[in-house]
Amino acid sequence: MTILAAVVLALAAGVTEIFPVSGTGHLFILAKLLGVPVSGGEFQSFRAMLYFGVAFAGILFYRTQFYDMLRENLVLLGLARPLRHQRREPFGRRLGQLMLVALLPMLPALLFNGLRVKLEQGTHALALISVLLCLSGVVLFFAARSARGRRTIYQATLPDALSTGLAQVLTICPGLSRSGFTAAILLARGFDGSAAAEFTGLLGIPVFLAAGIVQLIAANRAGSFAAAPYLILGFALSALTGFFALRLFTDWMGRRRPAAFAYWSWGAGILALILFLISA
Repeated sequence: MTILAAVVLALAAGVTEIFPVSGTGHLFILAKLLGVPVSGGEFQSFRAMLYFGVAFAGILFYRTQFYDMLRENLVLLGLARPLRHQRREPFGRRLGQLMLVALLPMLPALLFNGLRVKLEQGTHALALISVLLCLSGVVLFFAARSARGRRTIYQATLPDALSTGLAQVLTICPGLSRSGFTAAILLARGFDGSAAAEFTGLLGIPVFLAAGIVQLIAANRAGSFAAAPYLILGFALSALTGFFALRLFTDWMGRRRPAAFAYWSWGAGILALILFLISA
């Protein structure tokens, strides 16, 4: 891997992991274009740093929500005092519960990590990514066209959290967009664009952290890691672009329909198919 390839992959990861266009799909397409091998511990460790960088960007962007969740759960445990004149159930406490419910279906999905690796490193990986990118685009397109909801994140319920968690399980397949499927489910359940973007972004943080740990374990088993400068560069650039991508994604979803991301996914799917046919 060259410095140029590391910069391009890190910048792209910060954007595509946040936008509903499948970060994994774009990472493999760019790796193919740049001549970067996707198997082996070096790529897996570099990829882990990209996930950690995007997760760090999410923590910074949603720092207020995370502070509220931490403080209110400390109050619940008797380790902090409640705010004065607080009459209703604190939302930070309920948001933490909703995130936990949404993440529970992901735990059994980790058992299929070996299958995911085989799909990503198979000879027909680009063809599979092409099909699933197009499928992600279709799901997001119809969700955008039917979105008429006005529910806010403060109106989220346990069934909402569970349905988004189940949707995230499907996205262990390379090319299916985690944020795309999550946003589509929330839009279909009547949330407005801003609420769908916020809940999707919050749910992504623990998912990215878990994905990064899984990649580090895989790199350790392979017995090799990328050089420290590449790892630092990947973390820093993905965190930087991820932070601004979260702001742009939230603003876009609040003012416009997300159909544009469906067109983006279809274009990326066509490019992946072309690359597969050329390399076949």
